[in-house]
Amino acid sequence: MNKRKLSAFIPVQNVENIIKECLDSIKWVDEIFIVDAFSTDKTLEICHRYSNVKIVQHEYENSGAQRFWGMPQASHDWIFIIDSDERCNKNLREEIKKFLEKEKIDVDGYWVSIKTKFLGKLQNHDRALGHSGMRLVRKKTYKNYVLKSVHSKLVVINAGRIKNKNAFLVHEPIRGFSSHFKKMIRYAEWSAQEMYENGIRIKWYHFVFRPFFKFILHYFIKFGFLDGMRGLILCQITAISVFMKYYKLYFLSRKLSKK
Repeated sequence: MNKRKLSAFIPVQNVENIIKECLDSIKWVDEIFIVDAFSTDKTLEICHRYSNVKIVQHEYENSGAQRFWGMPQASHDWIFIIDSDERCNKNLREEIKKFLEKEKIDVDGYWVSIKTKFLGKLQNHDRALGHSGMRLVRKKTYKNYVLKSVHSKLVVINAGRIKNKNAFLVHEPIRGFSSHFKKMIRYAEWSAQEMYENGIRIKWYHFVFRPFFKFILHYFIKFGFLDGMRGLILCQITAISVFMKYYKLYFLSRKLSKK
């Protein structure tokens, strides 16, 4: 039986410093399908170095919207979704290859483990910035996206899971102090705008309890403390991001009260 063909799907925008690592980890797929949000750096120049790359361009709204728009245009029925700040490790590559050779596939998607790399090491306990995602899917599942400004969700009811604990995506979202805080600000603004449009208004307890409980959840309940100083920093960053979201919502709410 012939092996099924696979398209890797990547949304990109101005990621010249990290895209090569991602592309090198998936160059074994049949097609690398890239949706570029009109990059102005050398991202596309780097992407064009790979013979199996196909590039389309679409104005950026959010990551979920890029996937919803682009996935139907990929060439193959099975799609491996990966972001530019992620890498497919060797064990995951081998698991996917074995899956593609199965005689029959009874599911429409597979959950894939994701581990965060921070300050040169993988986080093995708390998963504030890494967990699992619906990343290996049939193309038709794009219709199931629940679109949000931040963290859109792909819902696949008939799903399996890649169970090999050594097979995972390596997610490295923090590569510099300034660039990461700019990203946090951007995400906070998007999340606050979505809450505002959904009628959510700021209350005093949002500032006090929401960041606090976020930290407690990830540092103690999900064992972030077992990763030492790196775990402490990541869990605190997670709490700060919650505070920033409500801080922005406060400004939006003030605009409403002044009208």
